[in-house]
Amino acid sequence: MKNSKQFYGIRKKLVVFTILAAILPLGIMGVVLAGSINRNVTELNLENYSHSNSKMIGNYQMMEQGFDELTRSYITNSYIQKSLERKELLPQDKAYVNRSLWYPNNQYTEYGIFIDNKGNEYFSNKVIENVNPEDILSEELSEALKDNYSLTKIMYSTINRNGQEDSGIFLVRNIRHMEQNVSPGVLIVKLNQDFYDNIFFDVNQHTPAVYAMVTMDGEICCRTGGEEQEEEISREILRKAGEELPDEAGEVVHFAADSRICFANTDKDGEFIFLSVVPESVVQAPARNFLKSLGLTMLISVIVCVIMSAFVSHPFRKAISGISRIMSHFDGESLNQEIQISTNTELDHVAVSYNKMLKHIGSLMEEVKKEQEEIRINEYNSLVYQINPHFLYNTLDNVHMLARMDGDETMVKLIQSLSRMLRISISKGENDVSLKDELEHVKCYLNIEQIRNENLFQYEIEVEESILQVKIPKIILQPVVENCIKYGFADMDKGGRIKVDVKAADGFMVLQVSNNGSVMEPDILEKLNHMQYQGMEDIKQAFPQKKGGYGISNVVCRLCLRYGSCFQIHYESFEETGTVCTIRIPMAADADAG
Repeated sequence: MKNSKQFYGIRKKLVVFTILAAILPLGIMGVVLAGSINRNVTELNLENYSHSNSKMIGNYQMMEQGFDELTRSYITNSYIQKSLERKELLPQDKAYVNRSLWYPNNQYTEYGIFIDNKGNEYFSNKVIENVNPEDILSEELSEALKDNYSLTKIMYSTINRNGQEDSGIFLVRNIRHMEQNVSPGVLIVKLNQDFYDNIFFDVNQHTPAVYAMVTMDGEICCRTGGEEQEEEISREILRKAGEELPDEAGEVVHFAADSRICFANTDKDGEFIFLSVVPESVVQAPARNFLKSLGLTMLISVIVCVIMSAFVSHPFRKAISGISRIMSHFDGESLNQEIQISTNTELDHVAVSYNKMLKHIGSLMEEVKKEQEEIRINEYNSLVYQINPHFLYNTLDNVHMLARMDGDETMVKLIQSLSRMLRISISKGENDVSLKDELEHVKCYLNIEQIRNENLFQYEIEVEESILQVKIPKIILQPVVENCIKYGFADMDKGGRIKVDVKAADGFMVLQVSNNGSVMEPDILEKLNHMQYQGMEDIKQAFPQKKGGYGISNVVCRLCLRYGSCFQIHYESFEETGTVCTIRIPMAADADAG
């Protein structure tokens, strides 16, 4: 009975399974698995090199995603936009355009050239006037710009810079004016060595394989690897790579050419081929070496495993049993059941880590609670400042226009309203403002919009005097009335009416905004009324590029963070009565999620 217990459980199973696992493969691997091992190891080696191709195109695509944003930053730059207008720029403005060209400091950018629609070139802190774009652009770049309205084009080409030809990979894009119908400018950005290095970032360059990025015409843009740097990729390999490309971008194909195994795939736009070239002997060598050593390895393994399993199983069995017993009884509340073992193996580290986990789990739980609270506060503060500011930009445009007129009282009213709006919006960094200030903020906004949209609408605000000093989250009403004007009155030229009504009822503050504009679509109405019951990320994504959306999503997010389920926002829209938005929030200033 004693011997039976010594051979019980893990130790018994370890000895038995070790013997079986060591002896049985000797009888079958030599007959059945030799061919399979050779094939599988070879395929695995092929897969590793194929994976290198996937890494290259993955690195390329990651960088490509940022290039469109890089060139878009030039389009939105006010000085570059101004350079495209019909009138000639002043010298100081040209200097600002040149500085703006170098402002987006992208790590993959070697230099940028901007040619406006008046024949001015901006490059290297110099402004060259009366240039001909055809003297700078190659034929390939000119063709790419001709067929491209306003998208970033990535291509390998050569430009004429200061009388010298400069080859490499360029980003080219037509820069158009966002408001005026004028000829576009041309942006040329050359990518630097960091771009090429990043393509081969995760590729093992210490193997005999040669990795390259090639154009569809067989022009090698960049390459690395190879036992000998002078080793070239033959024209036959480049030709066959163009013929063997897969139908789907990113898919890797391999083929044989010139006693080599080649791997090829292309980007989604079909501009470049990513190529790996490996000698056939290198691909097959691991399989041959594996088969040679298999027999000897298996024989030694059987002997060593049978002998060692009998001696090492006992301490492991005892340690594992102890760990299993304690951890199986762990209920998440008992934090004092530590594991005490000594096997001089990794199991000791498991026990030490488990004991440390028990000691720290209590403090971690408190830290998590504090961190979650901080996250809620930070997210709330962040959302406050995400309200769409486009109406401010439009207002400033009006101020700029009115500034050219003398003695216009409208300009005075506009500036005063804008000033009060900014003061209340900032409110010294505080999240809450009095109801009086919130209504003043809305009133200023509506005054500005009346100036911008003459005769479009009238408004009225009604509020109970007794609640004017109650604190509420700021900028709650402005996005609602903004949507009344932007979407409710979209099909109207005049006769619009907006009414803001605020009162107290049953411990809640009821804020109601109504308008006589267009009726909301049923699906938009349903989404708006269900946003408050969704998760935070779902609320933010409810209207990614549709009507009604970002400002109301922001308001609902902030109210959820502030009041949890203790608030309500509801929309109604009918042909007879128009659209009404009702927001109910607790009157208590410190109301929080339940």
